[in-house]
Amino acid sequence: MRGCILAGGLSRRFGADKAIHPVGGELLALRLARVLRAAGLEPWLVARESRGIGLPELLEPEGPRHPLWGIAAALGEGEDTFVTPCDLAELHLEQVEALLAAGAIAVGQPLLGVFPARLRDRALLHAAAGGSVRAFVAGLPVLDVGPILNLNRPPGP
Repeated sequence: MRGCILAGGLSRRFGADKAIHPVGGELLALRLARVLRAAGLEPWLVARESRGIGLPELLEPEGPRHPLWGIAAALGEGEDTFVTPCDLAELHLEQVEALLAAGAIAVGQPLLGVFPARLRDRALLHAAAGGSVRAFVAGLPVLDVGPILNLNRPPGP
């Protein structure tokens, strides 16, 4: 199964590209790729433009930004896909493994988990309509994997 790292946002609150922000001496996207590999997944970066950081990449379509464009791009190969936002600096292998085993989305993190391939067209429709991510994932299995640090703002001094 592929593991896709969503990196198509503008990072307005963060003020810089989160995917290439260093955390603990490695780029955040590569840190997540390492966790995905350890879980037996093939990591891919999903973004609006190429980052050239050594991961295979899927590009989102042009148009208004919406995280569901990334989900649709990730599901474009017609197989169930594990997805994570690029800003989950403290995502742990055990959390990924639990979500994989349950085939679920993480409680409180609607862009983290296993997305069935059959949802691709639904993701496209929701993105085009500007629908909410929470409405999109409503009805999917969920699993509480505990708290996960989300880097919406740069770390303080």
